[in-house]
Amino acid sequence: MNFSMGRQPSFSSMSLRDSGRARSKAAVSFVASKPLSRSASMSMSDLNGLSNLSFNGLHGNSTNEKEAMQSLNSRLASYLDKVRSLEKSNADLELRIKQLMLDRVPKGHDIDSMMAQAHALEQEVCGQCPGGLLNLMKQRLLACLLVCTVAELRSSSRSIERLPESPERSRSFITLTRAVSSYNLLLLLLFPLSLQEIDSLRVRVAQEEVSVEVDAAHGPELGTILFDLRSQYEGIVQKNKEEAESWYRKKVGVPRGSGSEPVLWLHVTLHIMQQFLLKPCKINLRDQTELVAALEGNLGETGQKYTLEMERLQATLAQLEENLSQLRLDMQRNKTDYEQLLRIKQNLEMEICLLFKPLPPPKKTQEPDVRTRKIVKVVTQTMINGKVVDESSEVEQIEETKK
Repeated sequence: MNFSMGRQPSFSSMSLRDSGRARSKAAVSFVASKPLSRSASMSMSDLNGLSNLSFNGLHGNSTNEKEAMQSLNSRLASYLDKVRSLEKSNADLELRIKQLMLDRVPKGHDIDSMMAQAHALEQEVCGQCPGGLLNLMKQRLLACLLVCTVAELRSSSRSIERLPESPERSRSFITLTRAVSSYNLLLLLLFPLSLQEIDSLRVRVAQEEVSVEVDAAHGPELGTILFDLRSQYEGIVQKNKEEAESWYRKKVGVPRGSGSEPVLWLHVTLHIMQQFLLKPCKINLRDQTELVAALEGNLGETGQKYTLEMERLQATLAQLEENLSQLRLDMQRNKTDYEQLLRIKQNLEMEICLLFKPLPPPKKTQEPDVRTRKIVKVVTQTMINGKVVDESSEVEQIEETKK
């Protein structure tokens, strides 16, 4: 009778039951661990042979059965001892791997050594640049940085003075911006050294290997397990390195050039000049834009105000012109009435004078005189756009005497 590879053998012997009770804890840990189940499946052929012997001995005497069971118990005990030794070796291996990973963690950077390397690189670049061109560029850069810093401080103070609503927020924002700029500058200066350290770490990790020796009866299966563990840990290490590299490149934000050190220094200088030259210009442009917007708003309000005032004055002027024209018409009408009344008065006075004139002495009988009086009245009116502007009248008297 043969047993399957994925199934544990069961025995009904009293001695096997007693030995199983004595070693129950070891058997439970053996079944629970996944990698060690492979080692159990390796030696199933021996167990199958022993089980065949035990089942074939059922037809014999009881002495052979007891001997077979005792040999089976001894083999199972030795197998459990091997399992415990493998568990212990696995635990030691895990501790060694963890310690090795902790040793491979990069230590903190030494600023003094980095500054020494930076000075050495600076001297090398100065030697490569002809005619002291790099020194001149550095002096100009320092002067530009000083001027831009002063301009930035002045513009920031002016912008804070123009914003009385939240000065603390503006000051904190400006302080944070300056801190970010300084950190960016520090990162840009340390970028080449960090790249060199990353390359050296890659080379060292690629060269180093973990070698572990374990005393076990079944070497190939244990080697397979170790190979799986090693590949798993190496995958984790590679993933961590890639994540750290991507994070570092994302934080630094400067593309890695393929040129020499002077080209990299020029890129860094260009980035710094852009940061310190464009930033105050942007702040000044923002202030000027806000000022222009405020002036445009004031100009629009003033224009609207004066437009309303002019419309009101034009309406008043039109009303006054209408009143003036009406007054002129009234004055002309009054003048005409006055002239008419004056002429009537003169005529009445003349008639009264003629009536109260003393009669002449009687004369000889003469032929009666026929006196004819003609009164001619001429009225002249001046009209503009259907309105009477000027009006005048003349009265003439013509007397004729006939005998």
